[in-house]
Formats: sequence, structure tokens, C-alpha cells
Amino acid sequence: MFHRLSYEHQLEIAEKFLAREIEFLAARGHKLEPDDTVLPFLVRKGFHPKLGARPMRDAVEKLVGDAIAECLLTARAACGVLAVDDARDCLVVR
Repeated sequence: MFHRLSYEHQLEIAEKFLAREIEFLAARGHKLEPDDTVLPFLVRKGFHPKLGARPMRDAVEKLVGDAIAECLLTARAACGVLAVDDARDCLVVR
């Protein structure tokens, strides 16, 4: 039986996965700086009530990767501030 993770622990886990993804992308030339709205968004998207934080890594990789891909497909540099676009419910690079 597992105990439910506190919101603070969920934020810590999301922060570690995000840091790893940003480091991975920085090695490939994409410099990102997350704003304050990114971690709560990742927790909301990556935390599952029954599975806990297990889906978090996949959610971080997909959401950040989608933001980078959108930049590259529109011929923009994938560098800047990583932020939440509330209207589209996704991450974007500004």
C-alpha cells in the first residue's frame, strides 16, 4: 500500500524531470528557462491519482518536446522562456 504523494513532493519530482529535460535539450542547442507556471502545469498533467508520479517523466518529455517541435516547425529558434499557454492547454517557448 502506497501513501499519496504530497503536492510538494509532486512539484519536486516534476522539477527534477524538467531539469533533466532542459539539460538534455541544452546539449543540443536549445536554451530554455521555465517560468513559475510550468511546474504546477506539469504536476497537473503528469500526476495520476492511482499511478502517482509514474507518468510524470513521459508527460514532461512530451509536453516540453511538443513546445520545442512547434518552434522548429515554425522556423523559430527553440530558445527562450518555457511558459504555459492556458488557451491551448500546452507549453510554449516565448
